[in-house]
Amino acid sequence: MRELGAAFLVSLPVLNLVLMMEKVMKLSRVLSGVGAGPGEMLLIILYTQPEVLLVTVPLGFLFSVLYTYGRMNADNELMVLRGGGMSFLEMTRPVFLLGIFCVLLGFFVSFELSPAGKRNSRLMVSRILKERVSRAIEPGTFNTLIKDTLIYAGGASEDKLKGVFISDERNKDRPLTIYSKEGTISPSAEEGSFALLLKDGLIHSIKDGQMTMIYFGAYRLVMPVEVESPEKKLGELRPGRLLEDDPSQPALKRTRRFLEFHKRLTFPLFSLTVMFLAPVLSLYSGKRARLGGIAMGTMVFTLYYLMLTNTERLAENGAIHHVLGGWLPLLILLGISIWAFWKVNRR
Repeated sequence: MRELGAAFLVSLPVLNLVLMMEKVMKLSRVLSGVGAGPGEMLLIILYTQPEVLLVTVPLGFLFSVLYTYGRMNADNELMVLRGGGMSFLEMTRPVFLLGIFCVLLGFFVSFELSPAGKRNSRLMVSRILKERVSRAIEPGTFNTLIKDTLIYAGGASEDKLKGVFISDERNKDRPLTIYSKEGTISPSAEEGSFALLLKDGLIHSIKDGQMTMIYFGAYRLVMPVEVESPEKKLGELRPGRLLEDDPSQPALKRTRRFLEFHKRLTFPLFSLTVMFLAPVLSLYSGKRARLGGIAMGTMVFTLYYLMLTNTERLAENGAIHHVLGGWLPLLILLGISIWAFWKVNRR
């Protein structure tokens, strides 16, 4: 139990680091441009941890069992225990104890920590971008952080931007295209916005098929920052909200809400599959127990994820019911795992 627990505790941070790399790099590219500090970055990473734990807890459990029992099998310890009269079920009691802990931890993360973490992460990223988005306007880069707006500056001199191009589609009925030779960013009296002071430029607009061109010597453009939709994402909703059946909503949106609820249940319950399947797989990991266990663990989880992705897609297309779309991969894998464990225990 000590060896199994130690392997589990070591695998969790390693897996978290691997799965977080892409998310951290993406956040760094966006937030470093607006002057987010290390403390704010660490806090956002902390908020995203529960979402990652939904995957790393069952995956870490799988790797720890394959590593520990694969080593015991390679050292012939399992053979000695079986020769001493111990059944396979008795040898795997620590696996079941750790598995029950992982299931309970998974439910707590899925229904409590993950929604709160996603909500806090979204709000914090939105706040940082709204407060500092003007800093992200750099020469030679297309800035699309402001909703429905693209800003490009060809160069800069001291605190002034040169060759400013703006495509403003916030008003769908009258989109604007603005070009000016020079621009300066300044604070605005309006909350949650900044101003662009433009000089020597042209405004091009189209409305009802009529084109208008305005030349200006000086123009002040106020940009309200809208970087995040106020609507909550599915990952932030509580289970009760996910199960609300609103007939006025499109069928696809309702199906995705139900699938999100099923995912909240099935990801923690994947540890049940690991409890039965991982000890059996460890018997076939070969003499290179570490590499064999990691390879088989990755294969099992990849297979489950591919099955889940395909059944969810079928449910979204209306080919199968959303309950089957969310539960079928887990039930298939769990049935195979219980059957394999029963066969090995009977030997």
